[in-house]
Amino acid sequence: MQENLPALQARYGQRYPQWLLAVLMIGSMAMVLASTSINVALPAIMQDFAIGRPLAQWLSTGFLAAMTAGLLLAAWAHARLGARRTAQAGLLLFIFASLLALAAQSAWQLIVLRCIQGLCAGIVQPLAMVLIFRVFAAGGRGMALGVYGLGVMIAPTLGPTIGGYLVDHFGWAAVFWMPLPMCVVAALGGQWLLPSERERNTPFLDIWAFVLLCVALFASLGALAEAQRFAWSAARVWLPSVLGLLGFFGFFVRSRRSLKPLLPLSLWRHGGFRNASWVALTLGMGLYGSTYLIPLYLQTVEGYSAGRAGLLLLPTGILMGGASFLGGWLSDRWSAASLLIAGLLVFALSGAGLGWLEPGASFVVLCFWACVGRVGLGLLLPALSTGSLDILSQEELAQGAGAITFVRQLGGAFGVNLLTFFLEWRHAREGGDAPGEALAFQQSFWLMGAVFALTVLAALGVKATKR
Repeated sequence: MQENLPALQARYGQRYPQWLLAVLMIGSMAMVLASTSINVALPAIMQDFAIGRPLAQWLSTGFLAAMTAGLLLAAWAHARLGARRTAQAGLLLFIFASLLALAAQSAWQLIVLRCIQGLCAGIVQPLAMVLIFRVFAAGGRGMALGVYGLGVMIAPTLGPTIGGYLVDHFGWAAVFWMPLPMCVVAALGGQWLLPSERERNTPFLDIWAFVLLCVALFASLGALAEAQRFAWSAARVWLPSVLGLLGFFGFFVRSRRSLKPLLPLSLWRHGGFRNASWVALTLGMGLYGSTYLIPLYLQTVEGYSAGRAGLLLLPTGILMGGASFLGGWLSDRWSAASLLIAGLLVFALSGAGLGWLEPGASFVVLCFWACVGRVGLGLLLPALSTGSLDILSQEELAQGAGAITFVRQLGGAFGVNLLTFFLEWRHAREGGDAPGEALAFQQSFWLMGAVFALTVLAALGVKATKR
């Protein structure tokens, strides 16, 4: 028997929205935790498998790229299978891939399993935003998004904190089993609380569009990764570049012609949604790029252990969670554009501050500038959700939630890749030694700050019209 939200609400009473919100938050936190906790383990993995940064960054970008592709399957899976079956299948496959990673014998095995994890995360995570918008339709949506953001935004910081301690004591494999308890809790809670209704007349999935997207993403990221080691004229660089461009072109052409596209391009007819997409792209770069760069900088330049690098990020997680909660509360009172501009400028200040520091800065000073950036990110997520989705019709919500999350994850995947490319390029140009590496990290932080400052121009155009 299929159960919809009204039926579940009648069964569990007035507390049902809060219970559902808790399950959605736990599941999303597990996915985000897995995406970011790997960063403090990268030096240990690089040492164990004797690989460099260009290959090691695939453990982060491979996850994000697969998650980006998986996001476009979420709306179809939600309609065809129902929220309950979709979440259960994604969580169980994620758990299986995590257990297999413990037996990996090479870096490429780990990368493949990380891509499987990312695909699962991409399918599962967008369900949360859709269900929050539906179950809190009568009111309190901004506060619910703030509470949800508290979990989603705190996880990228708590991941390195807990993961760093575990890596120091149990090795890099610990970051793969760390999210498993939360996955089990989310799977059990979802069995009772998630709706199981589905639309049996949902059109078949556009497999060709999905294949073209995957080719475009991984070929483009592969070209940037290879360009860190070889000249652009080398076949292993320009060939995947061309393949990636052709893949993106084919994907967009097919999406424009399809009646039920994976990525509904008609959403971008709204000017506010277009501007929100630029902010989402930058947010993804800042969220995942800073979580990638900061632990790496602390361990390679400042000489921190994985545990101490993670410990520095612990206060930032608390502040980011508080800022996200505050952002959700303010989103019911202030315009989305105002909150987005504030968040972007605060993060830009953090990037400038980290770029200004010289090697040997104190723990407190490093922590302070990292905290400033997390406050900015905390303000951005609830405002981005309301600013991008409030202008859409009820029928467009599911597609809009998936699309804006897709853009944010796309920014994360290419942000980490481009920052790694920029870091390796500047390291080589600055002499390739330890002082040159420190300068390269400083310049990478400055670059992030500049990108966030420029995105304020897009945030000015996010003017939601409530329906």
